[in-house]
Amino acid sequence: MALSLNEGSRGLLLDPFNGVADIEAKVLRILHNYSFVEDPSRLIRATRFMARFHWPLEERTQQRYDSAKENKYIEHISRSAIGHEIAQLAHEDDPLNVVRSLEKEEFLKVLHSHWTTAKVDTNGLSQLMKTRQQIIDLGYTVDSSAAVMHFLTAHLPEKDISDLRRQIPRKDLVEAWRDIENHAKELAKRLMGKEAATPSRTWNLLSSARPEMVLFLAVTARQQAVAHKIKNYFTKWRDVQKRIPLPEMTELLITPQLPEYPEIARQVFMLLLDGKLRSRTETLKFLKPFAPPPPPPPPPPRRGRGAKAAAVAAPTPPAETPTKPVKGRGKKAGSAPAAQVPAPVIQSRPPEPKAKTEQKALISSKKLIKTKAAEKHSKPARKPAPKKAVRKTAAKKAKPKKSKKR
Repeated sequence: MALSLNEGSRGLLLDPFNGVADIEAKVLRILHNYSFVEDPSRLIRATRFMARFHWPLEERTQQRYDSAKENKYIEHISRSAIGHEIAQLAHEDDPLNVVRSLEKEEFLKVLHSHWTTAKVDTNGLSQLMKTRQQIIDLGYTVDSSAAVMHFLTAHLPEKDISDLRRQIPRKDLVEAWRDIENHAKELAKRLMGKEAATPSRTWNLLSSARPEMVLFLAVTARQQAVAHKIKNYFTKWRDVQKRIPLPEMTELLITPQLPEYPEIARQVFMLLLDGKLRSRTETLKFLKPFAPPPPPPPPPPRRGRGAKAAAVAAPTPPAETPTKPVKGRGKKAGSAPAAQVPAPVIQSRPPEPKAKTEQKALISSKKLIKTKAAEKHSKPARKPAPKKAVRKTAAKKAKPKKSKKR
């Protein structure tokens, strides 16, 4: 089964063997009649899948499966395939059920001739799976493969365990399986020392340790004090985190936005673990010095000359004009509203500086003087008024006669 990555059919499911139908029907089917002949390890894989999913084999597949067992095809399995199947047991969610199914089909002795369910620490394996699920529910990611292999081979001789390790192709799994006991003993020794003298120190130690080591030590610890500390780490001490006063911290402006918030919350939790903060009042008293100062109040609105000038030059609504009688030809005198002329909009301008205003006034006065002088020189001379013509007769009559004196 695959998804198409071509541009024209991207996302199209390619299912040439109709595997979706088998998944919906919850059955296991081989692709062709010679699957078990080509690769005998598929007999072990089919048994493992039946135990994992609790699905049956399809009818024809079951017939081929039984025929392969009768003809002992499993004897032709390769050594590398055996190592791969051994490693797969470490990653099963219920490895004990898978081992029992393999032993029932007589395939467990194929992986190792001396390996049986009697060599498995069933109680330790069950406790490991239960604790593993609790840790996963708390949000941890745990690789329990090394611990699973430890309990699956707990009662095997060291020589048989070495043979199993040599067959596994994954060397990282082999190393983790080999060193798990030594690392667990070292962690237990640290938990018994001064490094874990207080609950807060124990919390820091277990938080910095690998979850796989904590998981394995929780199941195998022989010291009661170590087991008690690990139990408190997963149960009791988790409830102490709920006592951190988050609403009060928000009121004090101690929020996750602060760079110091993680350190402040950690300090409060550590003090609560050690019992140094017994009440909410003591906790708030401890938190107050960490509260940031409140933000400054906003500045008052500024009222400068521009604001005053705008207030003075604000336009006033036009007054209502009374109606005037309108007289027209051929019409009776009536009354009609006079045309209303909108008041001019006065736009306020910001006041100019005093020096600039005086300079403008001086320039305007000079311009006025020049204009008047130009007008004076440019005026045309007035012509004398014409004299009235006087009749000569009238003028002569008007002149008195002069008497000549002798």
